[in-house]
Amino acid sequence: MFKRALVSMDLSPATEALVASLPGLKDYGVEEIILVHVAKPVSYPVSQSIAQVEALRQRLGRLKEALEKTGFSVEVDVPIGAPAVEVAREAEERGADVVVLGSRSHSRAREAFVGSVAWEVVRRSLVPVLLQRIEASRPDPEAALEIRASGLPDRVIHPTDFSPVAERAFAWVEALARRNVNHFVLLHVHPVGDETARTEAKIQLEALAERLTAAGATDVKVELRGGSPSEEILGMGGRNPDHLVVMGTHGKGFFPGIVLGSESRQVVRRAGAPVLLVPAIEED
Repeated sequence: MFKRALVSMDLSPATEALVASLPGLKDYGVEEIILVHVAKPVSYPVSQSIAQVEALRQRLGRLKEALEKTGFSVEVDVPIGAPAVEVAREAEERGADVVVLGSRSHSRAREAFVGSVAWEVVRRSLVPVLLQRIEASRPDPEAALEIRASGLPDRVIHPTDFSPVAERAFAWVEALARRNVNHFVLLHVHPVGDETARTEAKIQLEALAERLTAAGATDVKVELRGGSPSEEILGMGGRNPDHLVVMGTHGKGFFPGIVLGSESRQVVRRAGAPVLLVPAIEED
């Protein structure tokens, strides 16, 4: 499914939780990891900038050694520049199949999940972006941070508007079925009162369900709902850390415009589940 993952590290207190979760990527087929930390441009002498980058490389090197002991092939890099720009560039140049980001709230608002850098990475990336939620292990300011989701999900939730990018996202849903994930929810939110749209959507959802069954899934639920897409996704299990939401970043109606639109942003901000966001354009 994915062989080569680029993992963006901010070297904050959340880093330990993110690194601890990475062995779970093996379930997705990942064999190679690229650890990237983007250093800020500095105005002081070049010699000091070089020393800063070298110190960061050493920190990543220690993480590299730990991950290599779990069986991964690991590379590290410390580019200098704007974080989102450099992460997207590194993913493209190094042939990553997926970008992995750990994201947590830096405010009191528990649902303020994804920061501006993560959103910008999603906007720029040419490959899927897996957002992993990092949160405290218990409601205590001193509690350790953790990622509860690791490895393949118990259930995949796939919202679709049947657009080309939704079809691209569904290809990854099929790949998960081939990796022995058995439980899926296919969701379409249609205009309330439009029975023609409902009937057509039901036919399309059932066709997708047949494809998942052919790929090996044993439990596929088809859900047609009217209302708020984000609320329906969350209600279908998008708050459960053992689930995975897979969706495209653009749409023709369900999620109109870019992923930063209000409905899709609400899903990612409020989901307790990890979210795999698939871009409209990928390089072959």
